[in-house]
Amino acid sequence: MNETRGKIEIFAPFGAALDLTKLILFQPFDIMKWLVIGFAAFLANLGGGGGGGFNLKRRFASGDWNWRSTSHDFTSTSSDLPGWVWPLIIIGVLLLVAIVIALVWVSSRGKFVFTDCVVRNRAAIVEPWKAFRREGNSYFLFSLIVGLVLIVVFGIAGAPLWVPLVLSGNLPEGIGFVLGVSVLGIIAVGTAAALSLLCSFIVPIMYRQLCSATTAFRQSIVLIRQHPGPVLLYFLFSLVLWLAFALVACVLTCVTCCIVAIPYVGTVIMLPAYVFFRSYLLLFVRQFGHDYDVWANVVPIEPPTPPETHSGGGELPPLQT
Repeated sequence: MNETRGKIEIFAPFGAALDLTKLILFQPFDIMKWLVIGFAAFLANLGGGGGGGFNLKRRFASGDWNWRSTSHDFTSTSSDLPGWVWPLIIIGVLLLVAIVIALVWVSSRGKFVFTDCVVRNRAAIVEPWKAFRREGNSYFLFSLIVGLVLIVVFGIAGAPLWVPLVLSGNLPEGIGFVLGVSVLGIIAVGTAAALSLLCSFIVPIMYRQLCSATTAFRQSIVLIRQHPGPVLLYFLFSLVLWLAFALVACVLTCVTCCIVAIPYVGTVIMLPAYVFFRSYLLLFVRQFGHDYDVWANVVPIEPPTPPETHSGGGELPPLQT
């Protein structure tokens, strides 16, 4: 592995990502290019808010806050169900699992398609879909393993909630319920943050090195151990940016009468944000050295111009036009 090139910056890639986003989407503006890259972003974010909408549809009626005072005997309720209901429930669960797995597979392949669109500044779906088939499938299997690990972790963390349900048919009440939900929430947030940090570099590393997901995951751990400060700052700064993006998406969802919440349509409308976040990640990771520079193997059609320092202090990579 090559050593890191100089100091790891946080704000320099931010400025360069803004310039790169403008270059890809606005210089010049091409509606067909927007639609194709938007579809790539939609594929990459399937199952993870790819529609651009952030709907919180749960409604809390007055009775929702008083449910603890009543006894919920799920055992007796389940025993009253007709026999034909259980096969339908099982089929429904299996169908749901199959749909989720299919979405994860498409999303895994789509992440490399979208990354390729950003790296090469082009609107292409079929070619990168085929070119990164092995890497996409590897990332898919890795995602399934991570999902199973999460199920086990959440199952153990949620034991104070589901064990009483299995033994007595009732959920815990009072302090037991509060503690169970609190522990589960803390573990869920902590696990999600840790996995997001560890897995954020996997796709750029796989795209650059054409390696397996497990190899990229191990390299991500090494990078984080070698540069904990810059990586943590990048993660926290990205989190703030994502929260701002979520707020803007919520406002646009309300203003546009939920048009932004429509799958694919919302992704196209919010495409500058998706391109920016992917550009920011790629430009940040490339600072770790030649082996992590996704533009290292990109040959521009025209000779690259001398690097220019932009508003954020970063340098745009040579891109195809």
